[in-house]
Amino acid sequence: MYHSIFQDQARRPVLKLFREALDVTYDQWSDISRYVFQNRPGAEELWYFNPKVGWHIRIRYNKRVIVYCIPCDQFFVILLVLGEKAVTEAMESSISTHTKQLIDAGAAHSEGRSCYIAVKDDGPVKDIKKLLAIKLFLKT
Repeated sequence: MYHSIFQDQARRPVLKLFREALDVTYDQWSDISRYVFQNRPGAEELWYFNPKVGWHIRIRYNKRVIVYCIPCDQFFVILLVLGEKAVTEAMESSISTHTKQLIDAGAAHSEGRSCYIAVKDDGPVKDIKKLLAIKLFLKT
């Protein structure tokens, strides 16, 4: 499990601190979040605190969380929860073997399988967008 760089519950992060924490990977986060907002107008980005993780961002649409972003030191981690059909579709898709292994290794919950993807460069962004397209029922 990953932990946020922001652990002080009393201090909700602001955009400036978030950008500084992500450093050069902020552009990748902007690309991913923009993709979600383009495909789900009306989605909202909210900060949440969890004692196990710390402060993190959730993008949700109609009370359904689409994606979680856990800010770390100079990178971030995407958490996607994929239902059974989405997992099957992802495993049959053209995403990388590494991402398929992350999905396969994810913990199964009643809501679906959790998949943590660390973003330290552009590498995983394409796979993340494909997974988001599957999760959002978009044509790929």
